[in-house]
Amino acid sequence: MAETIRFEENAFTAVCERLPELALVDDTELMREAAAAFFEGHEDYFWTAPAASSYAHHNLYCCGERGLWTHTKMVFAAYERLVDSYLEQGLVTEFERDLGRVACLLHDVKKYGETYEEGDRADRDHDVQAADLLRAETELDPRVADAVERHMGPWYDGPEPETPLQRLVHLADMTASTKNATVGVYQPHEKIRSLYPSIPEATF
Repeated sequence: MAETIRFEENAFTAVCERLPELALVDDTELMREAAAAFFEGHEDYFWTAPAASSYAHHNLYCCGERGLWTHTKMVFAAYERLVDSYLEQGLVTEFERDLGRVACLLHDVKKYGETYEEGDRADRDHDVQAADLLRAETELDPRVADAVERHMGPWYDGPEPETPLQRLVHLADMTASTKNATVGVYQPHEKIRSLYPSIPEATF
């Protein structure tokens, strides 16, 4: 069953309960813009659908119920593990680190396009769909949409990453999309924990 949350008075609390990763975005204005963008752009199936219909590129936690939500949290955790190296190398700035965090949370908001039914396969252009929505409906820094648009790298039909930030978001998604490895999730919601009590937890 679809689970709708509306971006109203208490929406920031609601989104942080399900995606506490948002609270790790250091720039307060960007954090709130990201929360608003998420509720403008995500489809209701985001909270319940799997990240994929097979185990070819995802682990067992991501191919079942609430897998897309879980996968998104894993991508964020993988990004957090990688981004410090990019900062130390001078490849991204502190603010770009925040932009990447936001891109990771928004990268799959159109995974199945407008609707999802059991057994559906991901839309091949879901990266472009999500980026187009962010550009048209939000005031987020354009580098967020650019990273979302290129997160698939060479695997689908969309454009490949070109900047260090885009490559970093792509690598985080690849890392979290490995069937024989499991990235921990940050503060898993009770609805995820109840389905997958053994899911590892990430700490930052």
